[in-house]
Amino acid sequence: MENILNFLDERRSVRHFDSQVILEKSVIVDILKHASYAPSGNNFQPWRVAVVADKEKQERLAAFAAGQLQVKEASAVFLLFGDKKAYDLEWWQDFHLQHEAISKDKVADKLLRIERYFSLHPDDKDVEGLRLDVGLFAMNLMHVVRTYGYDSVPMRGVDFEAVKDYLKLSSDWEPILMLSVGKALKSGHPHVRRKVGEFLIFID
Repeated sequence: MENILNFLDERRSVRHFDSQVILEKSVIVDILKHASYAPSGNNFQPWRVAVVADKEKQERLAAFAAGQLQVKEASAVFLLFGDKKAYDLEWWQDFHLQHEAISKDKVADKLLRIERYFSLHPDDKDVEGLRLDVGLFAMNLMHVVRTYGYDSVPMRGVDFEAVKDYLKLSSDWEPILMLSVGKALKSGHPHVRRKVGEFLIFID
């Protein structure tokens, strides 16, 4: 257990990558397969991912991200979006029946409960829900990337509308973050964190 915890604790936001390292498409697919086991509200899985692994296109993406070097040097740039259309009850029913994750006799009750959840928290099927669900996916993705021997840095300082226009992505997708991925040339900054006692409250 200690080895696993140390591995998780050692994640850093790396900003200097070996630009000569290639990240194969088959590896990217494998990484995303494992990252997709992240949780999401009612298993709607609203993440959408565009991956750019072309240095010319990365130069353009860097221009939309204040010229940040890690975008140019990365082996691949993962663009994470959320799709509000994913919160679709008909899709949910068909998907879970197809994969035998629920029995037909329980579908109606489950759909009713999901509708009740959304009536309590309507933002959960809007931008707020996307940011939570895709955020969980993003964190899982960063850990999976490291198990494959790569590092990454999550980025929000990006003109995502320009990115979507340049890459001809759906204008409906909500941008969550850009993730530059590659082999680290330099370690990220060491972690400096609050002590647990500063943010923990025990309720007895």
